[in-house]
Amino acid sequence: MPDDIRDTAPNLEDVDYDELSEFFEKKGAVELISLLDSEGYRFDEIDDLLDVSRGYLNDRRDEAVHLRLIVPDQAYRDDSVRRVWTLTTLGHYLRQRMRHLGVTESHERLITARREYEDRKGDFLEWVDDPESIEAYAEDLRAGNQVHPKELPPKLQDLFRRVDDDRF
Repeated sequence: MPDDIRDTAPNLEDVDYDELSEFFEKKGAVELISLLDSEGYRFDEIDDLLDVSRGYLNDRRDEAVHLRLIVPDQAYRDDSVRRVWTLTTLGHYLRQRMRHLGVTESHERLITARREYEDRKGDFLEWVDDPESIEAYAEDLRAGNQVHPKELPPKLQDLFRRVDDDRF
């Protein structure tokens, strides 16, 4: 094998299974391995996506390298070659098991929920920064106006009825 191509196939006899198990008990370890894939992520991308402090993330990255779960690699990003972190073969094996158990899917939903929360929080902060919006909202509530409709508007109700009728 050429010197510039890494062979990341694990020798399972060399794996310290106790150390591996201890690693996954630590904060951010499951999240890190669950996130990574063969494309790799830059450290800043990992930091943005995981809800783990940068200190913990640095520690988990170093431990994952030591356990031969991840390796630094290079990928073309932002019009240049950048350092990324990718899974080794052993890392892929473990991530595949996470995937089979639904861990990666749950983690992806968690990341999506965090992003959605941040977006909605931003919308609220923008709204709450405008006193006129708050006053208008309060006036609507005091007047008994239905600010948050509980039913669909009549036009949408008719549309759904027509769609249902057309199906039968």
